[in-house]
Amino acid sequence: MLGVDRTIKVTPRTGPIDALLKDHEVVLTFDDGPDPKRTRAVLDALDKECAKATFFLLGNQASRYPAMVREISARGHSVGSHTWSHANLVNMSDARAKDEVSRGQEAVNAALTSIDKRSLMFRFPYVATTPDLSRMVRDMGLLEVGVTADGADWTRISPEEAVDLVFQKLSMSGNKGVILLHDPFNRSNVRTALLLSRLKQDGYRIVALETANSTQ
Repeated sequence: MLGVDRTIKVTPRTGPIDALLKDHEVVLTFDDGPDPKRTRAVLDALDKECAKATFFLLGNQASRYPAMVREISARGHSVGSHTWSHANLVNMSDARAKDEVSRGQEAVNAALTSIDKRSLMFRFPYVATTPDLSRMVRDMGLLEVGVTADGADWTRISPEEAVDLVFQKLSMSGNKGVILLHDPFNRSNVRTALLLSRLKQDGYRIVALETANSTQ
């Protein structure tokens, strides 16, 4: 099985994750969940390879499905926040943007319920930010996690095309980085299984992220 090669414990001051990775090391991340059926299928695909990921959850979804948030954590994965409603913060006032981040963060942490598994990682929707927004997130005590290689799985391309795109982007980024897929989409589990198979075939190693105060 693919497994996890090593774990990086992160804090709000950790900095860019891709700078901490070695050749052929990748971090798996999933955005926009949770969704009980589709997220669970992704978790099952990860379990088959003993792989761990970070799930960046929407606050409104975390509030709707808190048990699913706890299941993600209980199955050994780390959790981050992704705003309350997936709004593009670049198009908002500073006050509204901060509220979107805060509400999302509070909802995810409320679902986790345990202070030792608090979410400290954050990803901007659409990976859209500005220097001022990134500074705001840091001032809120959060670690911004970017993206190196995404599979454009929000489009109608096939799972095979999505995985090919991930590897094209990894190749352009020195064969390492942070991978982005989405867990609540149609065929998310198929894309995940294909990705894991290809990572193993091409000699990549999984690096897990864990907040420094977590006991996972």
